[in-house]
Parts: sequence; structure tokens; C-alpha cells
Amino acid sequence: MLMVHHPLEGKKETRIRCFDLPAMNRLYGEEPLFIFDPEDDSNRPVLGYHDNAIIYWQIYPQFLRDIFTKAFTDGIHDPENSRIRETEWRAALAQLRDAIVYCGNCGAENFYDVDLLKRKARLNPCWSCQKLFREPPRIRIEKHIVMLNYDTQLFPHHIDPQSAFDFSEPIAEVNPHPTNPGVWGLRNLSHEKWVTTSGDGSIKDVEPGQSVRMAKGTMINFSRTKGEIRV
Repeated sequence: MLMVHHPLEGKKETRIRCFDLPAMNRLYGEEPLFIFDPEDDSNRPVLGYHDNAIIYWQIYPQFLRDIFTKAFTDGIHDPENSRIRETEWRAALAQLRDAIVYCGNCGAENFYDVDLLKRKARLNPCWSCQKLFREPPRIRIEKHIVMLNYDTQLFPHHIDPQSAFDFSEPIAEVNPHPTNPGVWGLRNLSHEKWVTTSGDGSIKDVEPGQSVRMAKGTMINFSRTKGEIRV
């Protein structure tokens, strides 16, 4: 679904002249080989035949490619011990949602890739318009890194370790300053007070309905967890 392609249909599929039941059994069951298997490139997608796989694979961040690789290599050959559990898929997809970055030129959705930044110190150009773009501020809350786009919302999933995958009601949202549209903040939509510490050490209470400016180094105590805004 994410790659708009089948994970086992690559070069081997193009060599099949009669796609009958024995051929399907061999391709999908007897000799399954992931098209991006890191140890065996004999079933790579073929340009002109499997363009979706080639294009989409490069768009997604490394952590998602890693989970697909495990699912269709170890997961296929040792399903009892190596299949990806549902909770792992849900965590990866929630992380993917948090990694969305909008291109400032064309508005296309791209993804924040920590592994890529470690290797190249910058994100790839936009997949749609090929222009470089600046990633927005982000907040790190325990294991979560959430990009603070103009429409980002935080949920119990992000701030409460006991509420994993709870996206029922937002507890925070990004919004512009009412009189200065160039200044953005994070608005408290919860029923609890936040305590923030700015980069200069000053402490401020943020009551429900109030906002904290998205400034580098600002720490937010959500009561159950703490987050740091990074720019």
C-alpha cells in the first residue's frame, strides 16, 4: 500500500512468460525474494516495469525501509520468531505520521529522516519539485520526534506513556500568534497546566488555552513527560 507495489514482484516476475498457478506459487511461496533484499539483488525492481517501487522506496525514511526489509527477509524465512508484530507496525506508522514535512515550494509531503541527516547533514530535495526545503521546528518527547508544521497536533499518544496510539483528542496544536503571524506557538488544548523553561532559564506556566512560543531550547513539562523544542 505504501509503495503502491508488491514486495516480491521484481526482475523474477518479468521473466515469467505464463503467470499461471505454478509460477505464482514459485514467486510468492516457494522462492520468495524481497525486491530490496540487502543480501541478494537478483529480484530488484526493473525500471519501466516497477517504477512505483523504485520511486516510493526512496521517498520514505530509513526507519520505515528497515521495518519493511525485516518483514520481507527474516520475517518470511523465520515467521515464528521474526515477523513484525502489529504493535511494531503501528509504532512505525505513527512515527511516519510525525515525520511529515511540507515542502515550502510546492507543498508536497516529505519526511524527516534522522538517519539521512546523520549521513548527509541535510534532507534530500523535495521528491515532487526537486527543490531544497527547510524543515520546520520539531519537538522531542521521550522517544517521539514530531515535526511542528502549521497543522501539527499532539495527542495523548505523544505525552502519556500509558496512552500509546491514543489519537482520540488533541492536547496541543501549532498556531500563529494572534497579532504577529510570523511568530508561531504551541497551544495547550489539554485540561492541565504546562510548565515551560526557555533557553535563558526563565520558567513560565502555560494554562489551558494559552500558547508557548516555539523557540529553540524551550522545555515543556507536560506533567507525565517532558519535551524539548528544537529548530
